[in-house]
Amino acid sequence: MPAALMCGLCLALGACGGSSDRRPEPREPAVARTPLPAPDVELTSDEKQAWNKLPPDRSAIPVLLYHGIGPESDFANASDASYGIGTEDFAKQMTMIQHAGYETIDLQTFTDFVQNKPVDLPPRPLLLTFDDARADSWTGADGILRKLHFNAVMFVDVGRVDGGDPEYATWQELANAQDSGRWQLQLHSGKGHTQIHYGPGSDDYGPFYAYEEQGEDLDGWRDRVHSDIAWGQKTLAGHASTYRPLAFAPPYGSYGQDGTNDARIPDDLLGWLAHRYETVFTQDVNARAHAGARQPLGRIQVTRATTGGDLHELLLSGDT
Repeated sequence: MPAALMCGLCLALGACGGSSDRRPEPREPAVARTPLPAPDVELTSDEKQAWNKLPPDRSAIPVLLYHGIGPESDFANASDASYGIGTEDFAKQMTMIQHAGYETIDLQTFTDFVQNKPVDLPPRPLLLTFDDARADSWTGADGILRKLHFNAVMFVDVGRVDGGDPEYATWQELANAQDSGRWQLQLHSGKGHTQIHYGPGSDDYGPFYAYEEQGEDLDGWRDRVHSDIAWGQKTLAGHASTYRPLAFAPPYGSYGQDGTNDARIPDDLLGWLAHRYETVFTQDVNARAHAGARQPLGRIQVTRATTGGDLHELLLSGDT
């Protein structure tokens, strides 16, 4: 692989990442947080050649997923830290992606394209997404998006934002992000971005939405999951004036398809979500969305663990 494609970046793919299940005491940030200025990025001649402008391709739209922008020391949990990437790496990625001819599109354009509606796409469309609503996703990425004229979708862990988790954005910060015109807010979870103890074993833990709790039947599971998502959507709508429920990204990328204790759950939950949201995202199907594609749709999860060369190839293949 050419050295320029390696480019020293740490990126990776995983099943879904995300936040640990800790629930710290709510508090406001000690100092008001604002987006950082975009780092200066100068591509080398080798990098420019490796990421040479690609020919137009409007036949499919790749989707990228990030979980936080900043140094590992900014993350209280090591697992969370492994899913983030550094600000300089993110700036380099976005600069190379732009150099290759990609342009970001908004979520409505993306969903219209998938639904075979007439859309006006740039020569190389790209959907950029972030999960969780960590504060550093906004502070670390916003200046870079502004500089490159990119936009992004933020899937909000409403429970942690509403609970005042200090590593997550506040409602005011999310309002500021939304008002900039660079960020669209969508639902990631109510309070369901957590693992539940579903069986008697010490290791019997699984995603809140994908498993029945001990002693819970399917109807009880439906009530618990549906009410949590409904609360999250209502709470998000109460704080985000322009929010419209277009897409949902279940925590851990799981609606039960990758593990459950009731075989009825995956089809039941996916059908319920697809009836309420125009797009459901996971991380285990091809991440190049085509017109007419069936739900769920995939995303390329970018972390610290693999190289820039992988990113270049995955944007073209959509493999996850």
